[in-house]
Amino acid sequence: MEDLRKYDKKLVQAIRDKQHVENIDGLDILMKPVPDDDRPHAMDPRVFEIASRKKKMFSSRAKGGWKLSNERYRPDKVTYDLTTVPVSCDERLIRIDDDHMIDVYIYRREDDHENTLPVMIYFHGGGFTAGDMKLYANQMKLIAELAHATVVFPEYRLAPECPYPGPVNDGFGTIQWVIQHADELHVDPQKLMVAGDSAGGALTNSCLVKDEQEMIKKVFELYPACDSRDYRTVREYTWSYEQYPALPEQDEIAKSRIDRIKNSVGQTEEDNLYLQGKTKYSDPMVSILCASDDVLKRLPPIIIADSEFDYLRIQDEAFAQRLKSLGKDVKNIRYCGCDHGFLDMLGTVVQAEEICHTIAEEITEM
Repeated sequence: MEDLRKYDKKLVQAIRDKQHVENIDGLDILMKPVPDDDRPHAMDPRVFEIASRKKKMFSSRAKGGWKLSNERYRPDKVTYDLTTVPVSCDERLIRIDDDHMIDVYIYRREDDHENTLPVMIYFHGGGFTAGDMKLYANQMKLIAELAHATVVFPEYRLAPECPYPGPVNDGFGTIQWVIQHADELHVDPQKLMVAGDSAGGALTNSCLVKDEQEMIKKVFELYPACDSRDYRTVREYTWSYEQYPALPEQDEIAKSRIDRIKNSVGQTEEDNLYLQGKTKYSDPMVSILCASDDVLKRLPPIIIADSEFDYLRIQDEAFAQRLKSLGKDVKNIRYCGCDHGFLDMLGTVVQAEEICHTIAEEITEM
């Protein structure tokens, strides 16, 4: 198979060779350093190059005002197939709540088809308004290959056409469907992991709140949205630019990546395309940091991976701190030099490949 990587494949191992644990405010964080730049708080060179181009692109788009089509059509997001063995994709329509159907994609190594495998259900990011299989197919294939696992990717309905709680119902319905069809799918329901990035991480958290039967055995969240409240009003943690030190020559670009999400804070629930006034930001189904201790105490082991230059990092680490204070099994990983959404650039940003390895390892350890 042709190697389409845009970086030296040795950089994946370089991240792992340099990774180390730092204790920050009592929380042990596994640091994943930039593989080829040892300067503290330096942006990864690939991330910096892409972020610089995005700043120009978003500045140009901003002149015409915000458009949903610009979020759904993103030619700047390109991924590459990094698999080394054949991985099949089975597309199915499944029924949710007996009132509608959604499309799901099932990835599995072809040499694993007769084996009973662990299973990961993955909820994609995109602010609940964008994202689809085309952007995530190569990541799902790579994880399925590395983990010898079945990966289920639901195309949950998107806002504004389908606001809350529609996407949650689709996500939780997918979990129920996998459990009910475990024999047919040749998966082990006792080895079911749910994962998601950004809004998909928030959707994962919503499903955790709903999962009173404890069907979910493990969780992996990538820069998840854990708190949709205005950071200026929360009491559980503080947020400021001072928490994001950057190299002087990179500071403007780093802040532009942080501001992509920060600038959306403060919108009313009625104007939010996902909520449309159907619930509050303080609802634990929207902001898991608002969940009670009793809810959090029943959660399965959780891995929370965040990015150094991401507005969501502060709330992600606050969530990890909260879980730790309750004695829960939680791991926190920080990808140094990265911004929000780096998984979208598999084959170009080395950390996207490395995190696929990390997710696969967590699956195999179940």
